[in-house]
Amino acid sequence: MQRHALRERNHNCPIKIEEPSIPQATVDYLASLEWVRAQHNLAIIGPPGTGKSHVLIGLGHAAIDAGHKVRYFTAADLIDTLYRGLADNTVGKIIDTLLRADLVILDEIGFAPLDDTGTKLLFRLVAACYERRSLAVASHWPFEQWGRFLPEHTTAASILDRLLHHATVVITDGQSYRMRHAHHKQGGDRPPN
Repeated sequence: MQRHALRERNHNCPIKIEEPSIPQATVDYLASLEWVRAQHNLAIIGPPGTGKSHVLIGLGHAAIDAGHKVRYFTAADLIDTLYRGLADNTVGKIIDTLLRADLVILDEIGFAPLDDTGTKLLFRLVAACYERRSLAVASHWPFEQWGRFLPEHTTAASILDRLLHHATVVITDGQSYRMRHAHHKQGGDRPPN
């Protein structure tokens, strides 16, 4: 199995992100950060433990090293932040603050279902970023199943429409790194990759 490394090309100590299921051409494009400069998005979809968060965090570090402003959230943390803004009427200010970043990373989308209000708050952020800032998201749910955690079908479709319009979509596959590692520690015959 071949492994690829994402490298921020202008940095003396390159950040390495190894993910065997991402094609080399995609690795090279993501590592160039051209998609961030073009205000395009990234969506990484795949089973748990296949490197999605690792790739997002590595790209975030590379973007910071290249001089970009980056914000990272899990979906749950972002929705909690936006809910607090809803309570004190500062949602717009919170979103404006997030738009100061060149890249907003949203990890673990779909780990917990959202209610109608949470879905609308997520839409407000995605709509505000659309063609103005780059969003990088990761989820273990394929797009056609996002209705499982976004209850309002029309809003879910609108989120995906804006997210995917100018996006690189990466599908990861394989076994969970954590499960392979646990199997190896328990004396399994297959070491972790």
